[in-house]
Amino acid sequence: MFMGHYGPAVWDTQRGKGTPLVPLWVGFLAVQFIDVVFAILVILGLEGETRMVEGAPLFTIPYSHSFLTSLGWAALGGVLFKLYRQKSGAKGFWVIFGLVFSHWVLDLIVHRPDLPLWPGSSTELGFSLWNAPLIAFAMEIGLLTAAFIFWMRATTGSRKTEVGLGLLFAFMVLLQIIFVLIPGFEVQAGTFDPKTGPQGVTLGVLMLTTYTILCTAVAWIERGRTPKL
Repeated sequence: MFMGHYGPAVWDTQRGKGTPLVPLWVGFLAVQFIDVVFAILVILGLEGETRMVEGAPLFTIPYSHSFLTSLGWAALGGVLFKLYRQKSGAKGFWVIFGLVFSHWVLDLIVHRPDLPLWPGSSTELGFSLWNAPLIAFAMEIGLLTAAFIFWMRATTGSRKTEVGLGLLFAFMVLLQIIFVLIPGFEVQAGTFDPKTGPQGVTLGVLMLTTYTILCTAVAWIERGRTPKL
């Protein structure tokens, strides 16, 4: 899962009902928090190896993406949000917890079996929707589209913010095509080679840069929009 992770980012118990509990840019960061951890671990050389099994890539992600550690990262995200917005109460913690952990749930749907139950576990999970790249693409972009439509209906703002959100959406779709859909077709054709893509520090920095750009862009758009109620 890549851009589809941003679907749940709009979820907030107060979204559309007044001042949001979770700013959208925070939601954007929360749903990719586990991948931010992954990117840092890749830079440190602790994760990132890609195993080819029967022509399909499996990621080595025991610390960032195991079921057990994902629960831990979700709890950490909730704690960090509480420190950032102390008046959010228990509700703020659990909203962020849910947003962070949604990453693992959505990855479970698309990943091939490379999500361990815990670091070192021999049981690795994944429903492999990425083996059907067009269906996976439709699902991810569908989640993103639904999220943006909901947010636009729950807020009001200038024409400039609408254009900005449209451009951001187009950029995110392009990222999905380049980094997920095309490699998916290559796996189907038996021509995928993980060594042709970014590796190690380059991969980690590219991921962190991408997430920073997306969070910054949506924060700028969000400044120009206000809740309808």
